Amino acid sequence: MRIATLGPAGTFSELAASEFAASAAASASLQFYPSLQRTLAAVGVDCEIAVVPLENIVEGVVSPVIDGLLKQPLQIIAELSIPVRFSLVANHHKPQRIYAQFVAQGQCSEALARCNAPIISTASNTEALHLLLAQEGPAAALVPEHTIAEHSFAHVVHDVTDVAHNQTRFIVLQPSQDLPARDPAQRYKSAIIIVDDADHPGLLVEHLQAFALARVNLTALVSRPTGQRFGAYHFFIELEGHVHDANVQRALALIKASNQVIELGSYSYSNASVSAAI
Repeated sequence: MRIATLGPAGTFSELAASEFAASAAASASLQFYPSLQRTLAAVGVDCEIAVVPLENIVEGVVSPVIDGLLKQPLQIIAELSIPVRFSLVANHHKPQRIYAQFVAQGQCSEALARCNAPIISTASNTEALHLLLAQEGPAAALVPEHTIAEHSFAHVVHDVTDVAHNQTRFIVLQPSQDLPARDPAQRYKSAIIIVDDADHPGLLVEHLQAFALARVNLTALVSRPTGQRFGAYHFFIELEGHVHDANVQRALALIKASNQVIELGSYSYSNASVSAAI
């Protein structure tokens, strides 16, 4: 099994892809791609599946992934959550510069502010680590906790993330196909996108009422601009239940009467860190 994920090696994406492969008891090779768009495009072409980030507790949804789900027929088959923990590592106790990936800066802003040193933005956490390792002058880097074990540093501050319970939720994608039969012993979550092709007053309220009347609980609701004009939005929705469930079918039937709906699959989930549906 070839798994596409966001590179380079040493990222949380690699950690998530590796954990999924282990949970699925599958022999897998990871293929790294330089962007989320290229990672998604690899599914069904160069790789059988992709593992990509969907949501972070602090930063919110990963918009390029949701937008990508509109552009090609993909199906969510699993989700898993990865703890996001950073360490501040340095070659000197008083660094004169700090290398940090641009997203990581927002997740560790308090620790960076205490350092009182210029921050140099990097494209990835791996790049931040490599720049520090190549630096002879006093410097530091903000790096994922799981990447520091194989290195030795003069100064290390562990777990500098602003939010102690920060996590990123990843989804596992494959080309769209028929859903397997529902396992009554599993809890399911489903995802859909409501396409903005019939805008009218009260549209969103009608959709929410359809779910409420069918007693379907929503776990996520995200609006994404269509890129056509101001005020035009698609809606990405996650809900509890399988799309074959009678109450979910009732809700979707009402919505499909006025809008196009892209069904993105149903997958088992739990409160555990890894929940696979293959």
